[in-house]
Amino acid sequence: MKTRSILAALMVAALLVPACTKHRIPATWGDGGSQNHGGNNPGGNSGQNPGGNENPGGNGGGQQGGITLNLRADWSIEYAGRIEDYDEFGDVENVYVSCPGAEYYEVRILTPSELIDNYKNDLKSYLEDEEGYIAQDAEAAGGFLNLVWSDVNPSGYVHTPSTTNILFDRSRSGEFIYILIGLNHEGKVTGDYAQTTVVIQQEVATAEYKKWLGEWLVSNGEVGYRITVSQSESNWLYRVDGWETGSSIASGGTVMDQEYIEARFDRKSGNMAFFSQFLGGYEDEQWGWLDEYFLGYYVETNDVWVITDTGKDIAIASMEEGSTSVAKLESAPLVITNAIGGQTTISYYSMSYWNIDSQNAEPQWCQYNQNIPAFPLTMTKTKSSGLVQMAPEREVNGMTIHKNQPRDRRVSAGSTAVYSKGGMR
Repeated sequence: MKTRSILAALMVAALLVPACTKHRIPATWGDGGSQNHGGNNPGGNSGQNPGGNENPGGNGGGQQGGITLNLRADWSIEYAGRIEDYDEFGDVENVYVSCPGAEYYEVRILTPSELIDNYKNDLKSYLEDEEGYIAQDAEAAGGFLNLVWSDVNPSGYVHTPSTTNILFDRSRSGEFIYILIGLNHEGKVTGDYAQTTVVIQQEVATAEYKKWLGEWLVSNGEVGYRITVSQSESNWLYRVDGWETGSSIASGGTVMDQEYIEARFDRKSGNMAFFSQFLGGYEDEQWGWLDEYFLGYYVETNDVWVITDTGKDIAIASMEEGSTSVAKLESAPLVITNAIGGQTTISYYSMSYWNIDSQNAEPQWCQYNQNIPAFPLTMTKTKSSGLVQMAPEREVNGMTIHKNQPRDRRVSAGSTAVYSKGGMR
């Protein structure tokens, strides 16, 4: 059973700066009262990238019954394969679209299980929900046209028909539904659409990827964990079990035996990167809904700051020269921007599991354990492992929880548009 060790209430508002978002926690590190987690309901089951705090499946506020579906025979959406190391975006999925006569469009990617579980396999219900989300986004952005992608608005996810090529973040392997959705100038779903089913195969693992698989002792000489690194997505992601588990946890802490994170393989350097990530959520009898994260943090004078941006590298593991069994685990560079725009590069103190009761008026960032080894750390392989894939999911009370699946449908299926352009091949 996990216990919730409260470090402190959130003392300051989130500081949204170019380098990172951080929250201050007083460095008393006192227990503050441990509470047992009451419930273990799964967080959301929409998407595979971190972030977001909205429940999926029918809560977007779209107009019910207002859409008439029209599968356009003259529209098309085509998956054109993966492009490796595309500029600064890394690996991307290449998609081509054609939608003559549309005012605007967007592309959504979801898994068959998302459509079945959240919408009872009813595309009309999904599109009605999507219309509500678009309306919410348009209001937040100051108008629908501010959602339209352009060179000066690269975060826009709505396009005009002149944009025929969109690159998305790399997806996991598996089956996906790519949907081309027609929109009018008010952001309403017209009902015109095209779709295709795409199966993305697991890559063949390289020798460089496989060298990290196995059991490792990770320690700073005082505190350490025995972690297991297994395959999640070959040549891209690992599953890491064992952080914050075992006898090294201080009295009153929590053994996180059922928890795991993912680490990223860097094909260019051969290194393994631990990064910040959203892990899921559950209902606690006393605290309500809790979102769970794996995050890095640093210490400054008498304050502890947790970096709450997801997807940021926290620590980099690199093999010692000539070795395949001894590695260094060191902090990734962390750029901090002060109130007047000056930047300083510092190091993380360490990384750990955190949760936040984000639906409360005064949210609290809380850490499960406090006896965490500080960087730098030494990794020593104690056992090699074959290439056995461990699916990124777990079961709690008979319910499957898919890891790294935030409750915001905006990051569905692990694909976020990163680049768009006009012109066909």
